[in-house]
Amino acid sequence: MAACEGITPRARRLLDRVRAAEPGEEPFTFMISGGCCGGTNPVLCRRSSIIDGFDVQLGEVDGVAVYAHPDHARYLAADRFVIDALDDVRSDTFSLEIAHGGRFVLRELPRVTPATAAVLSRTP
Repeated sequence: MAACEGITPRARRLLDRVRAAEPGEEPFTFMISGGCCGGTNPVLCRRSSIIDGFDVQLGEVDGVAVYAHPDHARYLAADRFVIDALDDVRSDTFSLEIAHGGRFVLRELPRVTPATAAVLSRTP
């Protein structure tokens, strides 16, 4: 199972705004930063920002590959998360969506253990 399990409707709307405003031949990709500028938020960039054979793919959402630095990918691969968005935020990131009124963020999904699976199966 991929660590990145999807994208929220709010994040999809933001991604659609970026795609409409910044068409191009080169595909977009998410790089989950491990540090200074982006924290652990996904940075939307062009595919050429990814280092082939080094950065680790953690999944794909809405046709956009999700990558992380190998050291950071080890931690993220043990989690389950989705890409969400915040509206009307200011940020000092290099991520492409900032000019389009939002910021992509990660939302961790709960771990499903046998106990939580039993509870969820009884929930109407």
